[in-house]
Amino acid sequence: MACQPGVNDLVRSTGAALAIAVGLLECTYPNTGARIMLFVGGPCSQGPGLVVNDDLREPIRSHHDIQKDNARYMKKATKHYEGLALRAAVNGHAIDIYSCALDQTGLHEMKSCCNSTGGRNHLQLARAIGQGPGDISSQRYCASGGSP
Repeated sequence: MACQPGVNDLVRSTGAALAIAVGLLECTYPNTGARIMLFVGGPCSQGPGLVVNDDLREPIRSHHDIQKDNARYMKKATKHYEGLALRAAVNGHAIDIYSCALDQTGLHEMKSCCNSTGGRNHLQLARAIGQGPGDISSQRYCASGGSP
């Protein structure tokens, strides 16, 4: 794929990466409590779970597109993430999503990953790391071993 500056965005394979994480835990820790921590800095733009392609001329779907059932990639992406959520939940694995971006990251499509697995959705506005209450709570969460 040729990347043209100003025309193409960063390529992200979030859906594939999450599928690999779920598969690794399925094989190594079946039916054992475990947690996947997914850090997202933008929308998935290639592979399974794609919510927008990498062409910057095509905007990501809006709330109006979702309401009017006019979101091009939403159904297929949602189905992919729901399948991953089911596989994780069956094995007792939770999926946490940490989303930090100025624009949408596809959380609408990924919401089942948190809702169906007992995971959490951590949403922060993009800013300098270490400058807000979200950073402190994330540090405490990690220091506690993932316990609430």
